[in-house]
Amino acid sequence: MEIVSELIKSYFLSFALILGIIIMLVENRKERPQGTDHIIVIVVILSVIVMNKAADDLFRWTLYDDTRNYNGDGAMTLMYIRSAMEHVLFPLIAYIELLLIVPLKKKYVFFLPELICMIAESVNLGKPGIIFSYNKYLGYEDGPLMLLPYFVGMIYLLLLMRYSILFIKEKEMSKGVTVIFIVFLTLAECYLEAAYIVVDVMDEIVALDVIIYYFYLVAIYQSEMKIKLRTSELELERSKRMLMLSQIQPHFMYNSLTSITYLCDKDASQAKRALIDFSKFLRKNLEAMTNKNLVPIKEELEHTKVYLSLEKIRFGDDLDIIFDVKDSDFMVPVLSVQPLVENAVKHGINRSESGCGTVCISTEETEVCHKVIIKDDGGGFEVESLNDLDEGHIGISNVRKRLFDECGGELIIKSAPNEGTECTILIPKENHYENSGN
Repeated sequence: MEIVSELIKSYFLSFALILGIIIMLVENRKERPQGTDHIIVIVVILSVIVMNKAADDLFRWTLYDDTRNYNGDGAMTLMYIRSAMEHVLFPLIAYIELLLIVPLKKKYVFFLPELICMIAESVNLGKPGIIFSYNKYLGYEDGPLMLLPYFVGMIYLLLLMRYSILFIKEKEMSKGVTVIFIVFLTLAECYLEAAYIVVDVMDEIVALDVIIYYFYLVAIYQSEMKIKLRTSELELERSKRMLMLSQIQPHFMYNSLTSITYLCDKDASQAKRALIDFSKFLRKNLEAMTNKNLVPIKEELEHTKVYLSLEKIRFGDDLDIIFDVKDSDFMVPVLSVQPLVENAVKHGINRSESGCGTVCISTEETEVCHKVIIKDDGGGFEVESLNDLDEGHIGISNVRKRLFDECGGELIIKSAPNEGTECTILIPKENHYENSGN
């Protein structure tokens, strides 16, 4: 029990700090900021280092005999391996932290000092004394290259400081001063440890560095998420404005008003209904600019019917419309169905060889999502051509983006020349969508 008590006293702080890092990783597992995987690797390495040193102390407290000659003994071999591992793993921690912020092209070049250290430690195992050695009583003795592991560690720490400063300037992170502090602290510890002024506190210093560095990564992650969220909101507002403008195009207004004017002389009551529908259509498109919420599919289908009623005035019997609504208990982004129906009429039916055709709008439910299907038997097109559309033809790309941003939805388009077009909107069910984000 006395030995266990001594181990706990000697390594309590090290293991407590490592446990603290693990708890932070678990608590922030949903955020998963960039670099989390690197921190996990560092925790593993740090745990190996601490257990490596604890094993050395346990051996010396229980089995070690200071009068015994250990030359050729397995214990001496293990001591060499243990020290070599420690010398190699400490600089490796700084290198892994460096990987998070250095330019992509330089990452492998920066491994060269660690590789030299590994080779030197391997050579030392075969020919003891280059870096360190043990005498026959397992006393540690420095070699001519005894400072090599500390020198390699300092190289990485200086590089970490340099690139941290550049990283901070690039991202304008005031919190980055903490990185400069931890690098300076570890540099000082490397010097003091190499000079035997302070010994056996490197584990605690490195563990503390990793905790601070992890909080730094989380701060960067949260700041970037705020920027991305704000950018996404601005882009969404821009998309809605462009959608509204694209839906109230002069040619559509001209055609609708011309048809209504014609009806005024032919059928006043029908002209009145058409004028009411036209005002409803305009009002809905204007409301879309400020509507930040999803709307019931019933509401979206009603707006689509208003649009189609205006097109029916112009097309008459040349345009057949079929609604097959089997599922009406879900929400969609505003103006997500009507633009696709408009494309079916304008680019499908109107450009078909006969100039007439049928547009079918249907809804259905599956286990994981709600479906809205817009199908026409018009001219069709090559789906690959959608990649070449300019900002004047934003309907499809706009709908696709808003479906994804607002409800995790998806738009699938199938078409071929002279074979018609089928557009399918997939809206994940609420529980399925939430789960997919975890």
